[in-house]
Amino acid sequence: MALRPPLFLALFILQWAPSHSWSPSPALLNALVDVSQLDSGMPQQVHIAVTKKNTEMSATWVTFDEVPQQVQYRKVFTSKLKTIQAKTTKFVNPTGWTRYVHRATMTDLTPGESYAYQVGRPGFLSKEFVFKQLPLQPPYNILVFGDLGVYNGESIPALLQDAAKKAYDLIVNVGDMAYDLFSNNGQTGDQYFATLEPLFATVPYMVVAGNHEAEENWNANYTTYVNSFTMPDEGYGDNQFYSFDVGPIHFVALSSEYYGFYYLYGMEPVFNQYDWLVKDLEAANKNRKDRPWIVSYFHRPFYCSNDNSEECNAFENRLVRDGWLQMPGLESIMIEQGVDIAFWGHEHSYERFFPRTPTAKQSDSPYTNPGGPIYIISGSAGCHSGYAYFGDPVEYSAARINDYGYSKMWVPNATHIRFDQYSVEKDAVVDSVWIVKDKQTKFEKKLKEDDVIVCHPKDMHCHKKKEIAEQYDIKH
Repeated sequence: MALRPPLFLALFILQWAPSHSWSPSPALLNALVDVSQLDSGMPQQVHIAVTKKNTEMSATWVTFDEVPQQVQYRKVFTSKLKTIQAKTTKFVNPTGWTRYVHRATMTDLTPGESYAYQVGRPGFLSKEFVFKQLPLQPPYNILVFGDLGVYNGESIPALLQDAAKKAYDLIVNVGDMAYDLFSNNGQTGDQYFATLEPLFATVPYMVVAGNHEAEENWNANYTTYVNSFTMPDEGYGDNQFYSFDVGPIHFVALSSEYYGFYYLYGMEPVFNQYDWLVKDLEAANKNRKDRPWIVSYFHRPFYCSNDNSEECNAFENRLVRDGWLQMPGLESIMIEQGVDIAFWGHEHSYERFFPRTPTAKQSDSPYTNPGGPIYIISGSAGCHSGYAYFGDPVEYSAARINDYGYSKMWVPNATHIRFDQYSVEKDAVVDSVWIVKDKQTKFEKKLKEDDVIVCHPKDMHCHKKKEIAEQYDIKH
């Protein structure tokens, strides 16, 4: 049973609710865990993630004291335990608060089998969690969402209900978590992980950083994100870009925030990621026979049609898409290498696009063997800013919804994928589309677009970049 929300959250709600005309639902208030009531001597915030091997699963958790930790696990319906000692990192946030982060990888797992595990130390073990090691072949149920906060996180109760039903095989989070993981001396992140632990500890939770993970105010370079998650290791000492395989799908996770904050953290992360991406996609294309789908996810969208801000036309989004100065953009390489689907967040709404190809909208079946990538924004899980309203639809926009909710990706076999957008307000699927791919299609060349930099009125960084661009007659 969930405990009452902590005092700092209640005060936050009182401060925000009048100006945003929003009050938390009883279901959300009941779901939120009061972290001040948890035993600080016990392991907390358990979450799991896939590795580069389909016989492994990593577990990550925190304690508030520096004590040796381990994971012990067994195949369900057996009693033979295997124990792995955890590696511990003392994480001191630049603002002064400390957490001890523990990581251990469960090995020698059999795809498709279920495993029970506990983390901690003898006498101080967590509850027992159960996960299913991803099977080698479909079907798969995959949850996709982004921009989920503690405050106004209206999707949280439904997600916890889904967890109880064991509804998913994999979770993809496209960034902006808790709002923010590091806020309130880390307590907002503590509450986010503690509340959603029933989901994150039982289903592999794969994440990318959003702009709210950057910690730019104290030049912290994503430090809370970097220390909180254990993603597949690509050899760069970086957990913001990586890839992994699930049955017929090659997943590629990228950081759009390397672009968005290059003026603070430099261009090198952009170049490292891009060089890795080219090699990764080339290798994936050589393996299309076994894995015909390439699915990417990152935070900032290439395109969107919200009118609540200037972000849809902002320089940062165009920078991610088209590049600038020496930095290469991402859309050209995605089209060149045939990335089939890309998920984004950042805009707090849902928007689905037609395949990005000149002839898609004239086709009777644009999602059958599409000649270009399909883009989906899934940022409507719920956060402090409320709804993100729409203006006129941009070209290629196919569906737009700003109900609170999240996306579900159903993979029944190697040739079909269905996307459903679920509204927690209507308790119903409000958009659905099948993508069929029974042959490999060469993508058509991207349409040429206007290259004018548009800045948010308050975005001083963008205005400075625009001045430089105009000085040197750089259009994009």
